Amino acid sequence: MASDQNPGAEIILFAEDANGKRIPIFKGVNEQTGPGGSPDGVQATTKNNELPTLERTNVVMKGGVKIIPAVKLKVSDGVDASDCVFNVPVTDSSGAVRYLSTTDLGISADLPASSPINQVLDLGTGYELSNSEVLVLGGGTYFMSVENDA
Repeated sequence: MASDQNPGAEIILFAEDANGKRIPIFKGVNEQTGPGGSPDGVQATTKNNELPTLERTNVVMKGGVKIIPAVKLKVSDGVDASDCVFNVPVTDSSGAVRYLSTTDLGISADLPASSPINQVLDLGTGYELSNSEVLVLGGGTYFMSVENDA
């Protein structure tokens, strides 16, 4: 379904350990993290020189850690998961960069328009690192857009 970018929403990525302890590893505002939004689930901005860059973080994540996407809504618009687009760079221990997608992050369930504002709400089940994986967030351009039902 066609959508509009959820205005002012704060996008947060957490690293969650096996005990459920979470630390924020990324925070950004929707209009800046996903320039132009992703109406109909299609990333509006595709040129690398127009995308924001995510420098490598200093948080080293190892097997069993989950990268959990979350949002803090600023208006009661809900979230249309099918129109959200996430392309998040991660760098492995060899220095290779790859991207985690909306699907990789388990973003599949809508949040209703009655969802509370100014509270952290999980967007998906997250990406769980395999036992042998070692990753840091960042290392390339990125795009993260949270969309509402328009």
